[in-house]
Formats: sequence, C-alpha cells, structure tokens
Amino acid sequence: MMSDDAGLSLETTMRALLLAALCNLDLDSQMEILVKAGVGNTEIAKMTGLTAKAVGVRKVRMNKKKKGAK
Repeated sequence: MMSDDAGLSLETTMRALLLAALCNLDLDSQMEILVKAGVGNTEIAKMTGLTAKAVGVRKVRMNKKKKGAK
C-alpha cells in the first residue's frame, strides 16, 4: 500500500507528464484529450487556465460540433 506522500508524488508526476505532452497542442486538442482521459472540469480548468464553467461550455460546444460532423 502506498503512503499519502507517495500517492501525491505520483499524482504530481503524472500531472507534469500530461502537461508536457499537451503543451504544444491548441486548447481544443488539449480539451479533447483531457475529456477522453476522464479528467473532470475542475481539473481541466486548473491545467488550462480556464474556469470550470468555461470548460463545461467548451465541452458542450465540442459535443455539438462532433454531432454536426456526423
């Protein structure tokens, strides 16, 4: 079993790796990857600098755009 410190360290490492992987992508691409990964609005907001509400609005627009393309 991991201690709380080890879990926090792993979480920090994973977040850093994710941010490094996303840094050269545009915001829509970042959002798409994060949503597919199951990251919540609040976490996406922290990673992208948006508000959680703005993330929710973008997600709705992304879904409408996808449905319109089919």
